[in-house]
Amino acid sequence: MPDREKFSVHMDEQLRKIKASIDGAKAKAEAKGQDFIQHYEQDLTKLESKYDLARYKLSLLRKGSQSAWTEMREGFERAYHDLKEAMGKALDKF
Repeated sequence: MPDREKFSVHMDEQLRKIKASIDGAKAKAEAKGQDFIQHYEQDLTKLESKYDLARYKLSLLRKGSQSAWTEMREGFERAYHDLKEAMGKALDKF
């Protein structure tokens, strides 16, 4: 398997784990009641938005040409880093 494909598969697995964590956080928030959800709804929305962006960047990376690989990988890595940072901040609240 080429490095490009390995990277893509690995990052897809990482994004799936993050999505599971987001879903777990949403479930915890729902269990704590409507007031809790309303208080942290903006954080959850922001987190899901960052997840969607990282997922989108990964799809572009997979479809991109070899010549654009480095630039597209950097774009994905920035989005992934932002997502991981937001995850750390948001999950501390739950």
